[in-house]
Amino acid sequence: MHQVKTGFTQWKNNGVRYFTIPAFDKAGGVVCAFSSRVGGVSPPPFDTLNFSRKREPSQSNFIENMRRFGDAAGFDSRRAVLDNYEHGVQLHRAHGDDAGRGIEREALSEFCDGLFTNETGLPLISLHADCVPLFFYDPVRRAASVCHAGWRGVSGHMVLRAVDALCGLGCKPADILAAVGPCISVHKYEVGEEVRDIFVREFGNESVQEREGRLYADLNAACVIDMIKAGLDPANVTLSGLCTYENPYLFYSHRRDKGKTGAMAAVILLKE
Repeated sequence: MHQVKTGFTQWKNNGVRYFTIPAFDKAGGVVCAFSSRVGGVSPPPFDTLNFSRKREPSQSNFIENMRRFGDAAGFDSRRAVLDNYEHGVQLHRAHGDDAGRGIEREALSEFCDGLFTNETGLPLISLHADCVPLFFYDPVRRAASVCHAGWRGVSGHMVLRAVDALCGLGCKPADILAAVGPCISVHKYEVGEEVRDIFVREFGNESVQEREGRLYADLNAACVIDMIKAGLDPANVTLSGLCTYENPYLFYSHRRDKGKTGAMAAVILLKE
């Protein structure tokens, strides 16, 4: 794989465990974090910092968990905007009047697996439980994006679409910092021949592994390939190096838990 950085920083604040991206922290001007499952109020088997409303539908638990995550990571959860994902590749440009949508207000009207903005004070959020969290930040033009991508989103080139969206705001690829957050790793992501063929066609052989007659898709590798294709500097790309499947204490995993699981939250916010 291209010479990219690996490693997020783990924090614990008021009992809430979460992760940040060293390159984003160093650049400043942004809050960017990925939650764990630790530090919330949801009951088993969705314990405890659960953001999946579909599987643990208590609105009060959801709001309290989001408040705790916001207080720990440093953003106002009441102003957060949540994507309205459908495992697609559409992005929504978030504005101030979207504040609270999908959190304490109605969901965004259109489906979107990505959010982007150049407005300050507006936390953008996506939810994950094996699917890839994608973070993008341009500290020069002050623009940011967060995206959700499963194999459909990755192979549909959500990365390229997010970079194009930021370039539409005047960003230059060479200035953009990018990161791939905790997701299911290639070691645990067994796929069928159809998905294998799609990944090989879109990203080449390095995006798939074969072991003992079984096929495995490498979501991290595919995302990095698209980031380089989009013109990003490999030195500006960071992988978390964390597998959601392999870390049951820290993360929910849809595949490991056979669907009976919660979700983590990815957030990015341009500071005012």
